[in-house]
Amino acid sequence: MTDNHKSKLWKHLAALVYDIFPILGLFLVTSLIMVVFRRGEEVVAGTLWFQLLLLSEFYLYFTYSWKKGGQTLGMRAWKIGIADYQQLSWTEVTIRLMIGLVSTILLGLGLWSRLWDKNQQTWMDKVCGCSVIDLQSTRQQQ
Repeated sequence: MTDNHKSKLWKHLAALVYDIFPILGLFLVTSLIMVVFRRGEEVVAGTLWFQLLLLSEFYLYFTYSWKKGGQTLGMRAWKIGIADYQQLSWTEVTIRLMIGLVSTILLGLGLWSRLWDKNQQTWMDKVCGCSVIDLQSTRQQQ
């Protein structure tokens, strides 16, 4: 893959920020459903089953998006996607998510690392063997 197909770092960051909004929307709808289901009774803060429910939504948002279409909504908005996403296994997208979480906790170090990586790969790209590409430049060349 040529370097002109690799996505720009700023597009990765913009997609990450964009993806916060659908996740918040999912969490709000889930919370509304729980309030309706529980007839107005709130879920006590720190309830394990509710935290696991939200965590599973977070997990499925990213892994299902990457596995089935190679893009999250944020990636789609910025026209970037995972090259050869059809070959990713559920284990690989799960590891990709976990490495992405570690990277985010470390202030995006896994994304920033691509600036000094000779192949311009993020930590997430390295663990699953697929790069995030700029779909706009790929289409223009076809």
